[in-house]
Amino acid sequence: MLKVVKVRLYPNKKQQQLIHKTFGSCRYVYNMLLDAKIKAYECGDSLSAYELKKRLVPMKNAKGGEFLKEIDSTALQNSVLKIDVAYKNFFRRVKQGGAVGFPRFKSKHNSYQSYQTSTASIKENKLYLPKIGEIKAKFHRGKIIGKIKTVTVSYEANQYHASINYEDGLKECVGSNNGNSIGIDVGVKVFAYTSENKLINPTKEHNLTKDIKKMTKAQKSLSRKRKGSANRLKAKMKLAKKHLKIKNKRNDFLHKISNKLSENQTVKVEDLKVKNMSKKAKGSIENPNMRASAKSGLNRSILQQSWGKFFELLEYKLKRNGGELIKIDPKHTSQKCSRCGYISKENRLKQAQFICTKCNYKANADYNASINILNAVGTTVKAS
Repeated sequence: MLKVVKVRLYPNKKQQQLIHKTFGSCRYVYNMLLDAKIKAYECGDSLSAYELKKRLVPMKNAKGGEFLKEIDSTALQNSVLKIDVAYKNFFRRVKQGGAVGFPRFKSKHNSYQSYQTSTASIKENKLYLPKIGEIKAKFHRGKIIGKIKTVTVSYEANQYHASINYEDGLKECVGSNNGNSIGIDVGVKVFAYTSENKLINPTKEHNLTKDIKKMTKAQKSLSRKRKGSANRLKAKMKLAKKHLKIKNKRNDFLHKISNKLSENQTVKVEDLKVKNMSKKAKGSIENPNMRASAKSGLNRSILQQSWGKFFELLEYKLKRNGGELIKIDPKHTSQKCSRCGYISKENRLKQAQFICTKCNYKANADYNASINILNAVGTTVKAS
């Protein structure tokens, strides 16, 4: 079974320089060959990933391109493959009629930089990277046993990480489940409510309110700094650290909750279209900003809940334990009485309370919705 483990790296100054040199070289190759592919397309031609790879050797031998010989060759090849993947994703989105997103050139000013290698290895408590050497790493989840496929080295907020993709040789179903089936209703004010009448909310440890305020303050501070100044660079690094802290806290919460819920045999959730739910308010011709402020606040709250990431984690963890994730149509789940089945908007006049106007059934609105989700017939999510 393929697994991915993310570990923290502690490179020395020389290794840091070599890692950033690799980032820059991979970015250079990506941008040059993406430009070549675009120009070829404009001339009515098409360059495959194989044809782009063949251009790497001439690039290394060309005047001014000698520095590419000092870089891990698999890292450069993987940069070329990313162009091909970006184009395939672009055409797939065009066919599906979604947001197109044409492949863009990479910038050295991005706070997140990465490259992928296929020839890394682990030696004791160190990660060996070609052309860089053995780097001290923190393997907090024990030893990695199996064949390493790829390693993605990343840099963000002055921290270095490696995402190790490896084959452990075990069967796909390695865990177990309790045989139960539950429904989960996700929300904005409440993260989730289960059909077992359990409320799920971030604990004090995972509360992001103070961190988001600090991030907003750091963002305002950055906007006041002069472009190109040393103070702006410091403010940018400070903001990146705030973003990373929020990201780590959110991911930690989502992993812990999805781990607990994956102990069930079947989990049913609503098939939510988060992109559609978080669109901007259109307003009207007379008042183009009508409801824009309120809608932007709601959109922010929806995106901060990270429902898409939560469902993604829950899906693969259920599969690992021999369970399944089932997505159901969210229509009327909050307006339907879980006892008599009567559907009416008047059943939920208050956000937190559900009162059926037909049978007078009273319950927490989110709990009632989770029961409806559990009883609904949905579509099993197939593993990608």
